Amino acid sequence: MPEKKDHLIVLFKEIQCGNTHAFDELFLRYHDKLLAFALQYVKQLESAEEITSELFVKLWVKRAMLSNIINPEVYLFISIKNASLNWLRSTHRKSQLVAISSDEQPLDIVSLYQTSLTEEKELSRILDLIVAKLPDQRRMIFKLIKEQGMKRHEVAEIMGISIRTVENQLHKAIITLAEAISGYLGYDPRKKMTKTQKLSLITSLFF
Repeated sequence: MPEKKDHLIVLFKEIQCGNTHAFDELFLRYHDKLLAFALQYVKQLESAEEITSELFVKLWVKRAMLSNIINPEVYLFISIKNASLNWLRSTHRKSQLVAISSDEQPLDIVSLYQTSLTEEKELSRILDLIVAKLPDQRRMIFKLIKEQGMKRHEVAEIMGISIRTVENQLHKAIITLAEAISGYLGYDPRKKMTKTQKLSLITSLFF
């Protein structure tokens, strides 16, 4: 949203001038979001917390350069991504780098979920569990768009990929969710849904 972007630009300018209250506001707004994003890469809470804390320290130390940043939110997420990747390289964990997975992971919906999908809240919870099983890059794209409300071009910039790749991965994520729901609901004839209905339901829950 333009208003959010404009407010962040103002915050960055105030931080550049040494305004500690503006820095505190930025910290409160983005610490948890950036921590969660770092955790997607490094898989360790303690390391993710360290990476996130270091980012805010560097942000304050190098605050003189903040006015040159056009899109503060994208800058923050790219910074945390780069810091996370540097951590992986420095600890020789290249195998954990995010890559597009060509193999779909099978989802055993019946064994995972034994309760009935009778309420939207329960369905949303189950979908969250399915999202957690998506390939890393696909999950990150889905979460940035769903949870952070980012635009596709912003996610493309953060992830260092094309907008088309973002759209393809998002589409595949939604299809996976629809198929998972289909596999589960197939056990209850009274809850049969068409593919269009399932996609529409998922969209209403996540977007």
